[in-house]
Amino acid sequence: MHNRSENVFFSIIVPVYNVEHYLEQCIDSILCQTYTNFEIIMVNDGSTDSSLKICSSYEKKDSRNIIINKENGGLSDARNVGLLKAKGDYVIFTDSDDYWEGNTVLDELNRLIKESHADLIIHEESRFFSKNHVKCMYNQQYIDNKKGDFKKEAEQLVYYDLFAACAWDKIVKRTILIENQLFFPLGRKSEDMEWCSRVMNYIDTFAIYPKSFYIYRQGRLGSITLHTSESHIMDVYEMLREGLNNIKNDEKSLNKALKNYWASIYVILLKDFYILSPSNRKAIWNDLVSWKYLLKNGRNIKLDKVMKFYNFLPFMMLPAFLYIYRIFNVLQKKYKTLS
Repeated sequence: MHNRSENVFFSIIVPVYNVEHYLEQCIDSILCQTYTNFEIIMVNDGSTDSSLKICSSYEKKDSRNIIINKENGGLSDARNVGLLKAKGDYVIFTDSDDYWEGNTVLDELNRLIKESHADLIIHEESRFFSKNHVKCMYNQQYIDNKKGDFKKEAEQLVYYDLFAACAWDKIVKRTILIENQLFFPLGRKSEDMEWCSRVMNYIDTFAIYPKSFYIYRQGRLGSITLHTSESHIMDVYEMLREGLNNIKNDEKSLNKALKNYWASIYVILLKDFYILSPSNRKAIWNDLVSWKYLLKNGRNIKLDKVMKFYNFLPFMMLPAFLYIYRIFNVLQKKYKTLS
């Protein structure tokens, strides 16, 4: 895309691993778009079910469907392989157990990009628990500037969870990702946390897509987000520690936004603290205490909710309180998926 009049070519990267029950819905929801200037890169990451067979059938049907078949290396590796193969002006990451709603999404994104020429397009998701429980996120209603200078607006975007720790709600210029080596870290869970924080440093302009087209499936059996392991939490701890160490100590808006971004991750770590073994709890406790300064109103909308309780609780009790909340939230999600 060399000028504003040219149509955008999109690369849609879909990592695939043992999703035979969801894959067709995912791919069909993209192929039904009225806008046709795109490629779908399906990266089969060593699936042991019929996912590869399903991918192959789509590749035969439509030349825009591309398969990369590789040994299992995890979500980060699959995304990285897809990114290196991509030829698009903009990259969209879509998880293969999720899907899109509506057939004019790419046409509208094309128009938005041609109007704004933004480095980053942000879109919000709808959370699918069951056919009777789909929750649409619409925090963009709270902000005035829905496009423009990213560094000036980053604090607001982080506060309202519009710039959050996920890859699939961001549409990014491919050249920015490739030229700045913005690949996903290997061997870590919740890799989006680190990746998104690094992306922030290279974005100049943004725009928000006004519709919630991405359907984010909740509570799927086999999903890597359903169960939180000890190694998963320790990965979050390491990324948080590294992320805070990399923030420059000044008052620039972007650095404030980065600190607020990591503050929201800090709350996640506190919430999951009691999943850790006693030895790992002891190993990270001093750091958790030293990061208490992150607990402050105005950093992030979710953190503000935590602050309502922290104002009445000693810090030592906060992880236990958040862990109880975590259990309640998991049970509530399971109930919604069954109803």
